[in-house]
Amino acid sequence: MNDNSYILEVSWGCPSEKYPINGLFQFDQARALHSIGEKIVFLALDMRSFRRFRKWGYNRFEKAGIPVIEYNFPWGPFSPQLKYQAQDFSFKRAIKKIEKEFGVPRCVHVHCCQQAISVTSYCEKKSIPYIVTEHITPLNEGDAIEKRKEKALKGARTVIAVSNALARDVMRNYGADSVVIPNIVDLREFKYSDTKPRQQDLGSQKINTFEFLSAASANHGKGFDILVKAYAKFIGETSAKTHLTIMGDGPELPIIQDLALELGITDNITFTGSYVRKEFADNLTRSDCFVLASRSETFGIVYIEALATGIPVIATKCGGPEDFVDSTNGILVPVDDVDALAIAMKEMLKDYESNASRFSSEHMKFVSEKCKEKFAPEAVANEIASKLI
Repeated sequence: MNDNSYILEVSWGCPSEKYPINGLFQFDQARALHSIGEKIVFLALDMRSFRRFRKWGYNRFEKAGIPVIEYNFPWGPFSPQLKYQAQDFSFKRAIKKIEKEFGVPRCVHVHCCQQAISVTSYCEKKSIPYIVTEHITPLNEGDAIEKRKEKALKGARTVIAVSNALARDVMRNYGADSVVIPNIVDLREFKYSDTKPRQQDLGSQKINTFEFLSAASANHGKGFDILVKAYAKFIGETSAKTHLTIMGDGPELPIIQDLALELGITDNITFTGSYVRKEFADNLTRSDCFVLASRSETFGIVYIEALATGIPVIATKCGGPEDFVDSTNGILVPVDDVDALAIAMKEMLKDYESNASRFSSEHMKFVSEKCKEKFAPEAVANEIASKLI
C-alpha cells in the first residue's frame, strides 16, 4: 500500500478464535472506522503472560479486510518497568515493518495510556498527531511509569474517555482533559424479539419462571459474590419461581459456585462457564432481566447488549452504567449493597407481574432502537473520525 493516508490503530491485543475478547472493543472500533472509508492498519502489542499461548514476535495477517500486525512478547511475572521496556522494544520492531509496507501513518489512534507510552516518542520524532482512547482506569504502576502516562495523555491531540466517570478519573489522576465518546458496541447478534411470551400478552396466565441473567469474567471486580448473596436473599422472600444464569469463567468461579452451595441455592442457579457473544445473545432472548453487580465499570458493554435485546437491566453505580441506565430501562443500586440489589430484583419481578411499562413490548422495542442508534458502529465511528487528523 505504502500510502501515508492511513490511521494506525494501536491496541493491547486482537481477538482470535482462541481468545475472542482480547482487544475486541478496540478491533470493533477499527472495523467501524474501516466501514466508513478510513484506511486502517491495526497493531496489537500483546504483552500478556506466557500462559496465554501464541506465536512469539511479529505476526502479519488480515482480519475483516484490515491489515493486522501483532507483536507478541509473552512475559512472566515481570515488574511494570520491565514489562514496558518489552512493550517499547516490541513497538520499535513492529513500526519498522509497518513503515516498510505501508509508509508513515497520518495519525495514530492508541487505546489506553499504557500503550500510548510506547508510541509518544515515535509520534514526536515523526511529527505525527496521536489521540488516546481510554477504556479502563489505569493502575498506579510507580512514579516513573505514571509520569510517562501523564506525558502521553497531555501530549495527545485528543483524549477520548468512554464514559463521564472515566473522564473524571483521567483528569483527577493525570490532569488531562478528555471528551466523552462511548464504546462502539457490535450489536449484530443482539436483536429485539417479541417472540418471548410477556406477562401482558398472556392475560391472567402466569409465566412459570422469571429468568435473571448475568454475564462477565468471574473476577472480584464483577461482584458475583454480591449477586449470589442478593439472589439468595431475594428468593428467600418470594414464592415466585425464579432462576439465575451466570455466564462466564474466571479465577473466582469456583468460589462463587461454593458460595451458592453454602447458601443452598444451587437448584436455582446455572453456571455456564465461558461463552461467546452469540451464546450470550441467545440467552438474553430467553431472559427477563439482566443483572450485574460490578464494583467498577468504565463503560459496561454487556448492559448495552442486554438493552439492545429489549431486556431491562439492574446495574450498580460503579462508573459507566450511570451514563445510560435510568428508570426507563432499569434500576441502579449502590456498589456492594446486597440488600439494595435484592430489593431491585424484587422490584423487577413485581413490575413484570403487574405489567409495568418497563416490560411492555412497545417500550422495550423503543429502548432497543434508541440503544442501537446511540451505540451503533457508524454513529460512534463518525464521532471518533472527527477527532482524527
